[in-house]
Amino acid sequence: MPSDNPATAGAALAGIRVLDLADNAVAYASRLLADLGAEVIRIEPPHGSALRRAAPLAATGHGMESCAHAFWNANKKGITLDLRSADGRRLFGDLVAKSDVVIETFAPGTLAAWGIGYEAMKHRNPGIILVSVTPYGQTGPCAKFHATDLTLLAAGGLLSLGGYPETGPVAVAGEQGFLAAAIFGAVATLKALLEREGTNHGQPNHGQWLDVSGQECIAFALEDAIPEWYLSGSIRRRTGDQAREAGTGVYPCRDGYISMVAGRLGTAKAFKTLVQWIAESGTPGGNELLDECWQDFKFRQSPQGIARFAEIFGAFCARRSKQELYREGQAKQIAIAPVNTVADIVDDPQLRANGYFGSLHDEALDRDVTLPGPPYRLGRTPATLRSAAPACGRHNRAVYMDELGLSEGELCALASAGVV
Repeated sequence: MPSDNPATAGAALAGIRVLDLADNAVAYASRLLADLGAEVIRIEPPHGSALRRAAPLAATGHGMESCAHAFWNANKKGITLDLRSADGRRLFGDLVAKSDVVIETFAPGTLAAWGIGYEAMKHRNPGIILVSVTPYGQTGPCAKFHATDLTLLAAGGLLSLGGYPETGPVAVAGEQGFLAAAIFGAVATLKALLEREGTNHGQPNHGQWLDVSGQECIAFALEDAIPEWYLSGSIRRRTGDQAREAGTGVYPCRDGYISMVAGRLGTAKAFKTLVQWIAESGTPGGNELLDECWQDFKFRQSPQGIARFAEIFGAFCARRSKQELYREGQAKQIAIAPVNTVADIVDDPQLRANGYFGSLHDEALDRDVTLPGPPYRLGRTPATLRSAAPACGRHNRAVYMDELGLSEGELCALASAGVV
């Protein structure tokens, strides 16, 4: 089993070993488990995984390195192994025997075809938990289809809601489809670990095979749009940043945008406070908002009301920054929030006060890098950001020689044969 690690002593998943075979952003699943103290061993082909070449890239003294790899694989160990070779499969089986969880993203049936599917894993270790995260799950007519993040968002229905009414669908930035699958995969893994622990009772550990479908994870994010269709036949449409009524929506300001809810979805008090604030500012047309018609929900939801409010409020916001609007709005109990850019997030005082970001020295990047840390705080078993993403094969000697007992000569021979 995994050796004791003082850095993770007392962590929620201390003593749990995870073998990570995931590609793309699904590697985030094991990153979440690593943050909680699990010993995660990332297994890559001898030439390294494609994630090491994924954009965005950062220039170093010896080439370009992937920022994506630096984030998804922090807190992990790294080894290389060719699972298509007989020796590679044998070594993998030896690792399975000493592990608790395997996370993989191969096309359904691939591991079984190689002789290392769930049944083979279970034979070596009855307590093993296999987590298979694929675009469409292990069964069904689309099970073996490939997918990009874009097609995954489309297949799950979320893409149809992104963008503007007058344009085609617009995808949110990043690998959000794969990230959703990764998060659900991590959550399911935690549940399986708890279930295994609860059903042990002195008997051999019983693991299970978890089938996580990316399409289903995305469809789950549609929330009440699906029952709305079944109950009323209504298909939810894209609204973009268009205000649904005066006082609720996204509005431009001096240095960006703010998001505000002060209309029907907020409170009458908030809207009254808002229009009083605008009128007192001397903004052209501000006093117009004090007219009785602006207290009528139907007028505020009319195209005329929405357009006129946006014109007046736009002049009010043009002289103010999003932080000024945020601070003053909050003080007046109006729900205004800045639309933060990445630069804003990095400098956000709330995130910095909570220690959300961590700094690690990354050997591949040859510099200290700032990374987002665990997005939660456990009072008794805290999650931590401990180590940078490993270089390709960084822990081959430690795992194959110290753990599995290979000799120096055996490891060199396997390396020469392209197995590790």
